[in-house]
Amino acid sequence: MLDIVLLLLLFSTTLIQLWYWGVRFALLARYQLPSKKEKEAEPLPPVSIVISARNEAHNLRQNLPLFIAQDYPVFEIIVVNDHSEDETEKIILEFQKTCPTLHLLSKPAGIPPGKKAALNLGIQHTSFDTLFFSDADCQPISRQWLRKMQWSFQYPYKIVLGYGPYHKQSGWLNLFIRFEAFYTAIQYFSFALAGKPYMGVGRNLAYHKEIYLQAEGFSRHAHLLSGDDDLLVNQMATADNTTINLFPDTRVYSDPKTSLRGYYYQKRRHLSTGSHYRQSHQFALGALAASHFAFYVLTVALWILHPQWWLFLTLNYLVRIGVVLQTGYSASKHLGEHDLLPFLPLLDFLYLGYYIVFAPSLLTGSRIRRWK
Repeated sequence: MLDIVLLLLLFSTTLIQLWYWGVRFALLARYQLPSKKEKEAEPLPPVSIVISARNEAHNLRQNLPLFIAQDYPVFEIIVVNDHSEDETEKIILEFQKTCPTLHLLSKPAGIPPGKKAALNLGIQHTSFDTLFFSDADCQPISRQWLRKMQWSFQYPYKIVLGYGPYHKQSGWLNLFIRFEAFYTAIQYFSFALAGKPYMGVGRNLAYHKEIYLQAEGFSRHAHLLSGDDDLLVNQMATADNTTINLFPDTRVYSDPKTSLRGYYYQKRRHLSTGSHYRQSHQFALGALAASHFAFYVLTVALWILHPQWWLFLTLNYLVRIGVVLQTGYSASKHLGEHDLLPFLPLLDFLYLGYYIVFAPSLLTGSRIRRWK
């Protein structure tokens, strides 16, 4: 009797997985980029770029020129120095000598360190209504990032979600980190296309100031260290006001962690906000994670308990992984992650370790008390 129950559970989790990969995520796989000619003819309003920085002298020296060099008619860059103890302020002032549209803001001593407070200060001092966000350790892939991200601000859209991949480096950790970012992007882009946007990434995000003010900024989750991007989008985004931008020129890259310890604390900080999402989003993402985890656990368990079922279990696995590969291949065309495809079956299986390691953060939203 137990064997039949396990078999039915495997069948159920397979169906759930097939729905996500074959139906929900297929929205991204089938997505078509808007016409460039139509976009190029439209006027470009002035915009503001907001970047918070805490002890980012090295990254700002390397990356700030890429933001300054954007091919865009009128824009300003506001960098908020969040109590840095290195030469962050000095670097910004050096660039400011040759770039009058670059502005330095230093967080007052009475305000404790924290990215949300830094961003809020920057937003308060912006001159324009359209706001673009990135981080000091990020690099726009081209001078067209700002221009082509702006193309997505068509009525009634007020929030634009962009892609923030990681640089390719050697090693299995880098491969997994890039896969995790790729898989996460598949999820939030597909949900947005389905009219259920739930998050974005602060490395590449844009929205109108008015919608930020209407949502009362970060006030509802100011007590949480993280969530300046995903919780704010979860709070503000609707099917009518949110869109995505997948033009290759709008990707914003950043350097991944190079140690397991660094990656662990980074992801723990990011995932600590998940329990504060809307309940419908928590349920949908929970069902995806639970069915993914259960699919492999049940498959392996039944292979061990009933080796005579190997044909059915193998076919069941091949059907699911075939759909994953097909959707992943199409999604990689939009996200530029083709080199991940040969490793997709292995990475998909290794993701079980991700669930196990980060389960406390996913389920409880464990508090992280330090930004940097």
